Amino acid sequence: MNTLLPATIAVLVPAAFLLLVRRLDLYASGSIRTVLLCMLGGLAAFPLSFVLNTGAYQTLALSMGGAAALLAVKTVVAPVVEELSKSALVAWYARRPEFTYFVDGAIFGFAAGTAFAMVENLFYLTRARDLMAMSVNRVFSTSLMHGSASALVGVAVGRARFGRGASRWASLVLGWLAAMAVHTSFNQLVNAGPMMGARLVMAVGVGLGGVAMTMALIRWGLWEEARWLRESLNLDIGVSNQESGLVQRWKELDTLLAPIGAHFGPEKRVLAATFLRLQAQLGLKTKAAALASEPAMKAGLEQQAAALRLRMDEARRAVGVYCMTYIRSIVPPEGDTLWQSLESRLADDLPSEGKMWGLLADRVG
Repeated sequence: MNTLLPATIAVLVPAAFLLLVRRLDLYASGSIRTVLLCMLGGLAAFPLSFVLNTGAYQTLALSMGGAAALLAVKTVVAPVVEELSKSALVAWYARRPEFTYFVDGAIFGFAAGTAFAMVENLFYLTRARDLMAMSVNRVFSTSLMHGSASALVGVAVGRARFGRGASRWASLVLGWLAAMAVHTSFNQLVNAGPMMGARLVMAVGVGLGGVAMTMALIRWGLWEEARWLRESLNLDIGVSNQESGLVQRWKELDTLLAPIGAHFGPEKRVLAATFLRLQAQLGLKTKAAALASEPAMKAGLEQQAAALRLRMDEARRAVGVYCMTYIRSIVPPEGDTLWQSLESRLADDLPSEGKMWGLLADRVG
C-alpha cells in the first residue's frame, strides 16, 4: 500500500488537534515561536527516548526474557522516560518571562507531546502491515494521549511558577506523576490484547478525553486570566475603564468590533483588535510580574510589560483619535462620571509613560 496517505494522516491529524487547542488561547499570550520551539523539543525527545527504552529492554531481557522485558518497557519504563523527555524543554522554558501562566504551559506541553507523537507515528508505520488502520488508530488515541499527558506537565509548571519554597517543586513533581499515570494506564490498556472492539473504543476514548481535559484546563486558566485582567487593567498602566471593559468581553470581540469595520474600514478593525490584544497581554504580564517571587523572573516580566506598553501606545496612535473614541463608546463602564470620562480621554490621548513630557517630545520630534 502507498505510505503517503497514512503518513499524511499520521502528521496532519495531530497537527489539527494542536491547532484546535492553540486557538483557545484568546489573548495569544503564548507566541507561535515558543509553540514551535516546544515542538522541536518534542521531536528531539523521540530519538532520546528510543535509545533509553532500547537500553532498558536489552538490560531487562537478560534477566526476564524478551517478551516480559518488552512489556515492562512499554508499561513501566517508557511512560517515565517519555514524559520526562517530552516536557523537559517546557519545564525549562517556564522560567523565562515569555511564559505567562499555565494556559501557556498547557499549550506548550500539548505541542511538545504532539510533535513526539508525529515522529512516533511515522516510526510505527515503518513496521505496520495495515498502514491505514495503524495510522487512523494512533492519531485518535496514542497521539492525543501524548499531547494531553504533556499538557498536564505544562499546567503544573505554570502553576509552580508563582509558588514559593517546596510547593513549587511539589507541583512540578505532581504534574509529572499525573502525566506518567495517564501514560502508564493507556499503555497497559493497549498492550493487554489485540486493538479491536471495546479495547480500541476505550483507547480512542482516552485520547479524546485527554483533549477534552486539556481544553477544560485551558478554559479554567482563561477564567483566572480574566480575573487577572479585572485586577490589573487600569489607568496606572495606560488602560482606560472603557477599554478594560471591552478587553474583559473578549469572547464577544468580533461582534463588538463589527461596527468599527463598517464605519472605519476593515484595516481599522484589525488595528483595533491588535490594540486590545496588546492591552490584554500587558495586563497579564503586569499581574504575573506582581506574583513572581524570583527577582530575575520578576525583572524579565516587568521588562516585557514595558515593551508591551510601548507597542500599545504605538497601536493606539495607529488606530487614531476618532476610532478610539468610537471604541471607548462600545462598552461604557457602569457609573462613569464626567471626571472619569475626562481622565480616560487624557489617558488615551497621552502616552502611558512620560505623559506631558512624552507629548511634547512627540510634537518637537
